[in-house]
Amino acid sequence: MRLHRLFPPLAVLAAATLSAAEPGISVSDLPRVPATEPASAGATFQVRPGFHLELMASEPRVTSPVAMAFDELGRIYVVEMRDYSERRPEKLGRIRRLVDSDGDGFPDQDTVFLDGIPWPTAVICWNGGVFLGATPDLIYAKDTNGDGVADVRETLFTGFSSGYAPYATNQLNVQALMNSLQWGVDNRIHGAGSVSGGTLRRAPGRFVESWVRSGGGNLESRPIELGGRNFSFDPRTLDLVSETGGGQHGMTSDDSGRVFVCSNSDHLQWVAYDAESIPSHPFHSLPSPRLSIAVDGPAAEVFRRSPDEPWRVLRTRWRVAGLVEGPVEGGGRPSGYFTGATGVTVHRGDLAGDAAGDVFIADCGSNLIHRKRLSRDGFVLSGSRVPDEARSEFVASTDNWFRPVQFANAPDGCLWVIDMYRETIEHPWSLPPGLKSLLDLDSGRDRGRLWRIVPDGRVPRKGRLPFQGAGDQELVALLGHANGWHRDTAARLLVERHSQGAVAPLRQLLSSGAKPAVVLQALSTLDSLGALEPSQVAVLMDHAAPEVREQAVRNFRRRFPNEAPLAEAIVRRIRVEEVVAVRWELGLAAAVLPDPLRLEAIRRLAADSSDWVRSAAVHASRGLETAVLEKLIRSTGPQTRGESIAALAAVIGRSGDAAAQSRVVELLAEMASESARFQTAAALVSEGRLSDPVREGAAWRSLMAVAAERAKAIAEPVPDAIRLLPESGGAAVGTVLLHLGRAGLPENRSAAQSILGRFPGRDWAPRLTAGWSDLAPGARPALVAQLVRRVETARVLVEAMEQGQVPASELDLGSVAALRASGDTPLRTRVRALFGEPPVPRGAAIEAYLPALRLDGNAARGAVVFAGRCATCHRLGATGTQLGPDLASVRSNGREKILVSILDPNREVSPAFVAWSAETSDGSSWSGILVREDAASVVLKGAGGTETSLARSDLKRLSRSDRSLMPEGLESGLSQQEFADLLEYVITAR
Repeated sequence: MRLHRLFPPLAVLAAATLSAAEPGISVSDLPRVPATEPASAGATFQVRPGFHLELMASEPRVTSPVAMAFDELGRIYVVEMRDYSERRPEKLGRIRRLVDSDGDGFPDQDTVFLDGIPWPTAVICWNGGVFLGATPDLIYAKDTNGDGVADVRETLFTGFSSGYAPYATNQLNVQALMNSLQWGVDNRIHGAGSVSGGTLRRAPGRFVESWVRSGGGNLESRPIELGGRNFSFDPRTLDLVSETGGGQHGMTSDDSGRVFVCSNSDHLQWVAYDAESIPSHPFHSLPSPRLSIAVDGPAAEVFRRSPDEPWRVLRTRWRVAGLVEGPVEGGGRPSGYFTGATGVTVHRGDLAGDAAGDVFIADCGSNLIHRKRLSRDGFVLSGSRVPDEARSEFVASTDNWFRPVQFANAPDGCLWVIDMYRETIEHPWSLPPGLKSLLDLDSGRDRGRLWRIVPDGRVPRKGRLPFQGAGDQELVALLGHANGWHRDTAARLLVERHSQGAVAPLRQLLSSGAKPAVVLQALSTLDSLGALEPSQVAVLMDHAAPEVREQAVRNFRRRFPNEAPLAEAIVRRIRVEEVVAVRWELGLAAAVLPDPLRLEAIRRLAADSSDWVRSAAVHASRGLETAVLEKLIRSTGPQTRGESIAALAAVIGRSGDAAAQSRVVELLAEMASESARFQTAAALVSEGRLSDPVREGAAWRSLMAVAAERAKAIAEPVPDAIRLLPESGGAAVGTVLLHLGRAGLPENRSAAQSILGRFPGRDWAPRLTAGWSDLAPGARPALVAQLVRRVETARVLVEAMEQGQVPASELDLGSVAALRASGDTPLRTRVRALFGEPPVPRGAAIEAYLPALRLDGNAARGAVVFAGRCATCHRLGATGTQLGPDLASVRSNGREKILVSILDPNREVSPAFVAWSAETSDGSSWSGILVREDAASVVLKGAGGTETSLARSDLKRLSRSDRSLMPEGLESGLSQQEFADLLEYVITAR
């Protein structure tokens, strides 16, 4: 029997589908899972061999912990969210301060440092006190009389989640609040804005004004919009900026300052660069800065050891049956993949053992801690399981109450684990009312644990820390400590003091041959003290460590863009640099070089083999695009130069600058290769903004005539000549249709498909449908999408189906759904006559196909079904296109959830995969997932994986739906056995 042992009999499930009400249950249906007392909790863990967990504190000393920070005296400030999850109005949150009074390494005293806080989420130490995040505010608290209780409490910033009101209620997403205050390598305090957004600003009042004045800051401060961004501030001046981020709960950086975030179902994401600090280009977009980098997929498989909670299994049954709304968990196996990823943290301790530099992520819903090792290929990072953890976790507990939510690098060299220790940890909005009424969501409010991960045979440091009484020179020496926490704390104390006595030893440290992490913190600390000199940056541009060279280049761009010797050093570095990550930074820095040097720098970087570096070079060319293009055309170099020439031509085309466009046309004559001329010309007109004087000029018309003639070639690839055919007028439609026939080469066919919509529909739609049987079968899906996109061509398609020229079977479900949603009423009526009524209600569809779960499927036959029904949006093995969710993780959900996801794709839609729709000024409609957007354009990725860039100036409408791009009714025409075969293929394919 394939069904999970806790899943209900199919007959019961099918009958329940027809019910409209939540089933009645009693307490006996939800047996409680007992807590494990602290003394016995260690026995519940399975820990990676070579490590063990040690209990550092537990209830009643710690309750409901969610964040923590150590000060320079070793005191621990623990954030206790005792008002989780629906008691915010009571303001039960607080900070507990723990102290190790006897020096044995374990805290033995505690005080309530600050209380009366609603839903606190983050803490970091500063100047004898702490910054505390408690939406909507960021607060500073300090004990000035030594009694362990804060007597200073002032709001410094406010506005987190300010789009939600009132704050006094529970109508905020408790799992999506600001979090993860961290000390950055740049000596700023960084925080994760999460997904609740808000407008963050300094709080008014004398306290804040006095703080800013004493730090030498600017009293004028602009608010920042979070909206999926992170933030940082200078703790001395309260200078506040937004930063690229995202994610949900968790943010970390490694020794070189690379930033990582996580979300519930996307457990490891890398913020490749801070887009907020880079000047925008109105006609060019850099690649997306936030990348999901887990090799095994965002919602990767995890290996839980604890049993599924009875309430979770019951809720899953109801959701699968359609009795309640909400995401369906994996067939009674909610633990099979990441659903509660949180607290992503790089281990920077000197007692990390073989985990040094690895990333730790908790799944608090599955009672485990996961580890990823980072590696780099060119520019892009990736995270993989270590080989001997391929089928296990770094830590997994059999105790359902073990709720790891965050981590902290500690003074003892270990990574500490913050265990909220709750019976239930779940967003209360996701619980059906009847089920919720029988759960005690407060259970565990009086419990909590702090653990540390210790390598076997190693003794964590204990006793007095070296910071008390340390002078400037001693603090500078501590920047060289092997433990990351010590380096951060030394840097923080030096910034707090702002003492010029540290400048000389810091400069000596830069040239001492210290490790890269030490050099980076010394460099940033000199900068924070206002003592960084251009000559020091110039020297570090030639440092042996690439991460130091990266930072030196950033220092030039952000601090010294007008220093001529440094600008020349940038160009010298470009000539010899081999590391892609450094060349990327050099590309960004090129944007601030004086024009003669900028021209030389971009010319060199535009010939790079890395897409990232070439993109940075094009971005840096603002205002010099034509001059750079001329340099590239007249120089000799690698083949990749042609890609940069085309990218620059596209930027000039988008700009609408007639003079620049005319100069590009003149330069085309200097290109030795005809194909290169066609490629550049096609890029120039790729978005239809060529000015009329250029289009009507003799040089352009002559080139178009040659292109039109070359485009007629059938036996050789001429894609760029084909892309120029719209410039030849309606007569070129015949050539386009020629390449769509069975004899067309794939690259020519793809080019013909891409430009068809640039002709008036009346010129090509009737000819296309009349000759449908002569078209290459592989071309037809994209052509259907072209026809459906406009009302005028959709009418031609429907008429051709009515007359039998185009079989109705050629239309995929998405195209049928688009026709059914047309604003043209007569067209909708004709579509209904052709395809019948819309798909049956999804509950009925689930009921109809539940018997397929009992059948033995055949994966080989299922592969055929997959290719025909799913491959335009999903990829398994070598088949299909990666557009929808990662199927490597979906397969771990179980057959029951996969069945429901196929039949009811709109029941659970990840924000990353919701459908967007756009309408352009030429009457075309587009749909897809939003890949990226900026001030100049939006990029949608549609079925088949095709990305379409739409200029904002051409958009009439852009809207986000709450629905999946995957259409309903995918099951139409499938037998029970075929559905079982499809499930078997999805589950077993590799």
